Amino acid sequence: MSKSIRVKVSLYVSGFTLFFIIALMIAVGLGFDRYFYEVKKDNMIQSSQSITRIYQEQGLDGEEQMDEISRNLGADVLIVDNSQLVYSSHPGFRKNMNKFMHKPGDADPDKNDGADEDKKMDKPDNDMKPPKHIQEMFALVQGDKPNESEIGQVRYYKPDPNFQYFYLINRISEHTYLLMMRPVAPLQESVDIFQRFIFTLGAIWLVIAIAGSVWFSRRITNPMLELRRQSTAMTRLNFSKRWNHTWDDEIGQLGNSLNTLSDQLSMALEELKKSNAKLKKQLDKAKEVEHMRKSFISAVSHELKTPLAIIQGYAEGLDSLDVDEKTRNQYCNIIRSETEKMDKLVKDLLNLSRVETGSFRIEQTIFDFGALVDEAKNRFANVIEKKNVQICWNLPAELTVYGDPERYDTILTNFLNNAIDYTDAGKKIEVSAEDIGDAYKISVYNQGIQIDPEYQKRIWEPFYKVDSSRARKERIFGGHGLGLGIVAALVKLHNQQYGMYNSPDGVTFWFTIAKRGNQQNVKKNL
Repeated sequence: MSKSIRVKVSLYVSGFTLFFIIALMIAVGLGFDRYFYEVKKDNMIQSSQSITRIYQEQGLDGEEQMDEISRNLGADVLIVDNSQLVYSSHPGFRKNMNKFMHKPGDADPDKNDGADEDKKMDKPDNDMKPPKHIQEMFALVQGDKPNESEIGQVRYYKPDPNFQYFYLINRISEHTYLLMMRPVAPLQESVDIFQRFIFTLGAIWLVIAIAGSVWFSRRITNPMLELRRQSTAMTRLNFSKRWNHTWDDEIGQLGNSLNTLSDQLSMALEELKKSNAKLKKQLDKAKEVEHMRKSFISAVSHELKTPLAIIQGYAEGLDSLDVDEKTRNQYCNIIRSETEKMDKLVKDLLNLSRVETGSFRIEQTIFDFGALVDEAKNRFANVIEKKNVQICWNLPAELTVYGDPERYDTILTNFLNNAIDYTDAGKKIEVSAEDIGDAYKISVYNQGIQIDPEYQKRIWEPFYKVDSSRARKERIFGGHGLGLGIVAALVKLHNQQYGMYNSPDGVTFWFTIAKRGNQQNVKKNL
């Protein structure tokens, strides 16, 4: 199982601290005393060389400098020149040593000074063994030569378990020697104390280090955990999590970079969603266009097939049958009627194609819509009477408007054709006008079957018929489903509105037409 950074940091710091404590204790136990003694020896050698140089250059005139060196070193320094003790680092030591070395029967040079002390010195304790450097001094005073292998070498001796001494013999000249002795306490007890001190201090440091490492690792890992949660959320396309700290270190820079990346990914994702939505819309539109194209071809084929079959049948009858004049005229009228329907269909298709491709142009002017309505009354009078429907014209006598009269005549004619086709005998049709401010709303109501909401948008599509099951012979104008599509295209060209809604006991189709005086607004919108 992998460990977190917090645990790793704590373990690393604790392990390093323990290793350092143990290594330091071992180093102190094994090598500190040796190092300590070597430093002491080097200091003695350097000091002896300094005193030798002073004595060679100044003789006893450099006594003060030699005293200072011996005091700083904490050592006893003796100089024997031609078997005479000429210098001692302790005042009065040379006189006492002379008394100590005085032979019985010889004249006492200091007879009047320190009689009691002299007696003690004249009769030393035979059990007292002089220090090693004193013994060496005695030998030099008596004329003995030191061993050449010992000159310049620091040696030590241990007269008892509690004390040990370093001593050194150095040659100043041929008959002049320097003796130096320095007491050094045994270090084992000091080493033990020092090791216990290191252990105690190390234990305290270990506790502090662990607490510090936990605090430090938590300070480091908490923002990293926050960044990890943010990056995990980003992998799930959730960009709501943010880095909200104001740190300016590497972690803060990483958090700011992650925020920037999150913003860019969020924007890219939104753009991608929009692009996908547009692409889906385009694909749906392409599918719809393809479906409409197929439906259009099928509808045109169907609409042309029927009149062509009728024309072909009656033409063959005229050619092969022996018919009278009346029958021939009847056949010719039928052929002419079907030809006119085909001509109307082709013209509607051409007009619709021109509108959709933008090549259809309208010529707008000020005209009286009432006059256009009067023409429609005369045109549909026979049809209305034949179908036995009632039509009511609720329009003002004068209705001055702005638009293309020919195109609005087509719009009104298609609405009236549609209303007459879908109104049963004995029912009524009503044409009305409503002032809505800048325009008039022209409505054509027919009493009859209402249109379900699911079909209300599709009826404006070319060749779409709600009543596809209704028999063709029940429709006077033989609609082919292009009328409302042409109406929608023409109204849009005028920058006006159109629509339909179910009325009580019937359906109402409507469109708007601009008033006179509002033509400037219409031109701006076009």
